Parts: sequence; C-alpha cells; structure tokens
Amino acid sequence: MRKYLFIFLMIPSLCFSKTSLWHIAKDGNELYLGGTIHLLNKEDYPLPVEYTKAFKQSDILVLETDIDASSKPAFGQKVAQMFTYPQGQSLKDAINEKTFNKLKKHLSDRNLPVEQFLSYKSSMVVMVISIIELQRMGMVDVGVDEYFNNKAKEVGKSREYLETLDQQLEFLNAMGAGDVNDVIMSTIDDVSKMKEMMAVIKSSWRKGDEKKMAEATLSDMIRDYPEIYKTLLVKRNNNWMPRLERMMSNKKVELVLVGALHLVGEKGLLQQLRNLGYEVTQFE
Repeated sequence: MRKYLFIFLMIPSLCFSKTSLWHIAKDGNELYLGGTIHLLNKEDYPLPVEYTKAFKQSDILVLETDIDASSKPAFGQKVAQMFTYPQGQSLKDAINEKTFNKLKKHLSDRNLPVEQFLSYKSSMVVMVISIIELQRMGMVDVGVDEYFNNKAKEVGKSREYLETLDQQLEFLNAMGAGDVNDVIMSTIDDVSKMKEMMAVIKSSWRKGDEKKMAEATLSDMIRDYPEIYKTLLVKRNNNWMPRLERMMSNKKVELVLVGALHLVGEKGLLQQLRNLGYEVTQFE
C-alpha cells in the first residue's frame, strides 16, 4: 500500500565502496546509470564520490526531464490545468465523508487547513501529502538530479532528457488512478510509516542492493496496484530502453540519472540491459 510514496524516496548516501550507480558496457561503448531522489537531507551531502567521478568521466548528463523548465510559469500553468478542479468543482464532491474527515484530521495535525487542498485532484493531493511528510523529516535540499543539473550548467556539460515535462505530468497523474477514497486513505496510512520505511530504503540504496531495494519498495505496489506499477515504472522503463540502446551505439559517454525504482526488479532498467547482453557492473 506504499505506492504513492516510492516516487519520492530513493535516498543518496555518504561514501561507500559500492552504491546505486552502475557502469554499462558493450562493444567498447559505455554509459553510467544511477538512481536518484528529488529531495535530500543536508546530512546526505557530500554525495558518494562515485557519482562525481562518473560525472567527470561523462560527456553528457541525461535526466528524466528538464528540471529548469519545471520552474517556469508555463509549467505551473500546466500543473494547475491538470491537477486542479475547474471552478465550481471540489475534491469534497469526489470523496466520501469518512475520507474527508481523515484528510482533514491529517492536515490539521500538521497545522494545515483542509480548505487549501479542496481544489486539488487526488493525484495532486497524494503528491503534496507525501512531500509535506518528507519535508517534516528534513528532506528539503536538492536531490542528486538537480545537484548534477546545476553542475552541468556550471561547467557547460551537455544535457539531454528521457521524456518531456508533459509526458512526466501524464505519468504522475496516474497516481490518482482508481478509487479516489482509497487513493487518499492509503496515502495517509502510508506516510505514518515513512520513517521506518526510510531506514530500510537508505540501507539498501547505500549498498546498491538491488534485491533488497526491490523487496522493500516494489512488492506491495506490484501486488496491490499492478496497473499503477505498469504505468509509473514499467511503461516508462520500456519507453527509455530504446534511448539507452542508442546511447550505447555511440562513443560518447553518458551519465543517466533516474529515480532508483526504475533500476530494480525484473522490469527494471538494469535487468533489461542484462537481458540484452550488456555488461552491468556496480561502479566503484
């Protein structure tokens, strides 16, 4: 039941001999593939030295989408159009009394009035609830992707993207798929377990333990919400694989940074690359 939190979670680490960064090689060509999260604690810096080493050794930085464009007014307008109700409609009209009361109490406990959320659709509500909880845990610093996006701008390194902002918004909108009441109730239940989940996730991320990371994060999502799993992870992984293969057909070296959940599991990018005969090794 933790599917709405995992989008935000894969936390970077301090220095270890191995971390969630992999070297992909075949026929003399190579790229680096690493997992990220979009928000960090101050204590998560400095990032693992492997990331900086791969960044320096790469010619191109490849991110999920254009981070800079997401801060422009035009993007904010698109978010408002997609994730808020038209005038005259409200989240309160879409949920039952039990869900409304639980949402109201959850927000009140965090000194937030429920009225501020009633214009949001369920997909936005679950994202905001999750982010608020991460911020309460001190995760307010930039993540790995934004950190290296800024570094790339500083040194003039080329940047490319795996999907457009419009595509990413469509995928995020899928987080609200299904019964609206269940979506919100499940998210509220899940954030109460976030602190415990983070301990397991950090440990597996820091060690680059694919199996443990998948068990800790994907098992519930696959079992309880297979369609959301397919939309948010499998479909996007499948969309990205041809791009990764094209990258592996040239002599340039790319550093590809994606949410760490995209890396692990049977449908993850790492296993798909192995299945195609690429050499996949943890970068040290």
